[in-house]
Amino acid sequence: GLGKTTFAKAVYNDERVKNHFGLKAWYFVSEGYDALRITKGLLQEIDKFDLKDVHNNLNQLQVKLKDSLKGKKFLIVLDDVWNDNYNEWDDLRNSFVQGDIGSKFIVTTRKESVALMMGNEQITMDTLSIEVSWSLFRRHAFENMDPLGHPELEEVGKQIAASKGLPLALK
Repeated sequence: GLGKTTFAKAVYNDERVKNHFGLKAWYFVSEGYDALRITKGLLQEIDKFDLKDVHNNLNQLQVKLKDSLKGKKFLIVLDDVWNDNYNEWDDLRNSFVQGDIGSKFIVTTRKESVALMMGNEQITMDTLSIEVSWSLFRRHAFENMDPLGHPELEEVGKQIAASKGLPLALK
């Protein structure tokens, strides 16, 4: 609820990013790490790969993914990653080694161990200040009315805003 996915989407959909990368793919990983499922999902995103033609041979699918990325500058977002097993990710990572220089990954995660395992730069997000929380809450809760006209609601809203600090919960 800190806005990790929202932030990644803003980057992913930015016009400058669209023009910079030849290929882009977004895949929601979640708790159940499954290299076969992730590989299939990325192939679908990158190649509009038809799953009817897919066999369940991970090695063959990874070769297909590697061929699809070969020599291309890509941006891949792996959203909501929980698995911090280095060996499992290293097997998948081998599919990306032939991409062009400047290819990038964005990984969103709640777990610091995942961020450390992925390496490179980290952007750590924290809860919102009380002032920013109130501003966000007020914008959503009082969308079509003036909070000053409802002091009893404003007081409750400020208490909620002070206790949360998470954009998703505040919305």
